[in-house]
Amino acid sequence: MIYIGIELWLITAILSSSITCFEIVTIPDGDVQYLYERLRTTEHMTDTDALNTIIELENYYTAAKNGLTGEPSEMIDTAWHAHILNTPMYFSFCQSTFGSYLHHSPYWTRASEAEETQVIVSSLEFQIPMFTKLKELGIVDLNETIWTSTAAAMFNENVQTKTEL
Repeated sequence: MIYIGIELWLITAILSSSITCFEIVTIPDGDVQYLYERLRTTEHMTDTDALNTIIELENYYTAAKNGLTGEPSEMIDTAWHAHILNTPMYFSFCQSTFGSYLHHSPYWTRASEAEETQVIVSSLEFQIPMFTKLKELGIVDLNETIWTSTAAAMFNENVQTKTEL
């Protein structure tokens, strides 16, 4: 009997140590509706691409909430920009989710960046793709297509085609 108790305790301890705890960020419904409409009309995304991009934006915000740094894909960055453009909505979201404003610092050139940003961008930690970090955090069902550069390239080709018409 004692051995069974110890074995159960050991199994429980091993399993619980491999489970990662993190806070999941959910974008409010009103923000989702705004983002969906904006991505569909302004960015010419399909229904599926717009919804999947919003889901992956939530995953990116989850990474930020849990202290991970890294770059979003182009599609996710497009959704983030759309969110930021509605400043009252974005500010309210940031206050309730992060406790302060989540700034977006675009990466232009190393020469024009602040020294602190250069240190972050140059770090080995920053070079690990955010997709990989989210998987390691424990996020399941990530949409790899939204996170890959080929998806962003296809998205950009579709935007150019639709704007040329």
